[in-house]
Amino acid sequence: MSRVLIIFILLISSNLIGAQNNDFKSIVLEKSTSVPIEGAIVSVEKTILSTKTDDRGMFYFENVPYGEHVVTVVKEAYQTKFFLIKSEEGTRIVVGKVEMDLTKDEAERRKDLRKKTAKEEAEKIKEAKKAKKEKDKLLAKKLKKLKKENTIDVVYDSIPETPKVTFTATQYKYAEILGVPVENLTNNELYEFIDDWMGITYLMGGETREGIDCSSFTQRLSTKVYDRYIERTAEKQYDSKYTDKFTEQTNLKEGDLIFFEGVGQQTDQVTHVGIYLNNDRFVHSTSVRDGGVKGVKVSNLKDAFWNKRFICGGRRTD
Repeated sequence: MSRVLIIFILLISSNLIGAQNNDFKSIVLEKSTSVPIEGAIVSVEKTILSTKTDDRGMFYFENVPYGEHVVTVVKEAYQTKFFLIKSEEGTRIVVGKVEMDLTKDEAERRKDLRKKTAKEEAEKIKEAKKAKKEKDKLLAKKLKKLKKENTIDVVYDSIPETPKVTFTATQYKYAEILGVPVENLTNNELYEFIDDWMGITYLMGGETREGIDCSSFTQRLSTKVYDRYIERTAEKQYDSKYTDKFTEQTNLKEGDLIFFEGVGQQTDQVTHVGIYLNNDRFVHSTSVRDGGVKGVKVSNLKDAFWNKRFICGGRRTD
């Protein structure tokens, strides 16, 4: 009994060894167009292996028994394709593209279809040209009639030329200093004045290019640029009935006065004044050496030193 069992196991082992196999895959294409063929039935004859190509024309087999096999590829409207594969131990099955020829009837059908399609397209083009010709003819007729009997009054105005906007070198310079587009700096006279006084040293009570203080600078700028005479000191400019005061920095506009406390003096009174420009920047004459120098300069209202001492903005109404 044990001897029979051993022989049975050996037979099974032998069959399993003989059943070792390979896998292979490939793609099926239409020969005349190289278009992938979907749904072609691919079979390995005398085995249970059979499948269909996918929408890319691909197929795949695994566990192909060792030996030579005939592979058939069948698809309606195509001539059946036959080819031979050999599955061996230690080798891979590599199959290139499988190309299928159309049947004679299918080739004739497609030829007739192409002719029919070309004829239909030619007819459509012909009809379109005919319709266009008729339309052009009708429009020409209408035009001729309208030239004689135009009932609509049409007036033609010349289009005014848009003036070309040019900017000065000074405007470009201060646009970069303020960090804004040059188009924002329309008051060239303001920036020419600032540039002319830029770097003049600070001098308490000074009113000239030898030295100038904050309120004298704002007074000179207002007179020259805005043709507006304002008071001589920062405190009087602040107290003036013509100064409309506000505390919201977001309301500041170019040309507004801005007032500070405790600049140069330990007091909560107005001790300093400047002129607001753009993008939180203002111009003033100061004894504070922010940036390393004192005098006429452009400073940032958001800097901790100035923001802490800011009292309000002031817009002149006179």
